[in-house]
Amino acid sequence: MIMQPRRTVPRTPSSDAVAQWLANAKAWNPESAPTWVTKLRADGVELPPPAEVPESEASSRLASLIDALAARGVFLAHTDHLDDQSLYAYLVSTALAAPAPPRGPGTCELIDLCPPYGSGIDTMLACHASDELRAELAARGVPLP
Repeated sequence: MIMQPRRTVPRTPSSDAVAQWLANAKAWNPESAPTWVTKLRADGVELPPPAEVPESEASSRLASLIDALAARGVFLAHTDHLDDQSLYAYLVSTALAAPAPPRGPGTCELIDLCPPYGSGIDTMLACHASDELRAELAARGVPLP
C-alpha cells in the first residue's frame, strides 16, 4: 500500500503554543500518560484488537489507521517489509501502545519500523534494498533478506 502524505509548509508556532507545550512537557508522566491507542479510540477511531481483524479487513483497517495518524501528524517510515495485517498488529499492539509524550507545536511524529543496528540489520536491508539493488547484488552473489 503506497500512501502519499500531504505536504504543508510549517508555520512558526506562537509563544502561547510553545508555553502550553512546555507546561505539558514538564507535567508529562509516562506512568499516567495516555497512549496513541487510547487517544485514537477517545476520538472515535475504531481499533479492534489485531486478533479480531479478519485478513479480508486488514488493508482497510490499516488504511483507516494510517489516515487517522496522518491527520494527527504521525507518520510511518520503512514499512514495506510487513504485510498489512502484520503492520496493523504491530502498530496497535506495540508502537501505539506506548505512552505518547507531548509533541512540540508545529512538529510531527515519525514511527520508523526499521531498526538500524544489531539484529535489526536484516530488517534494515529489507526496508532499503530496491528491486534494482537486489538484482545487482544477487548477480554478484550477495544475498539480501
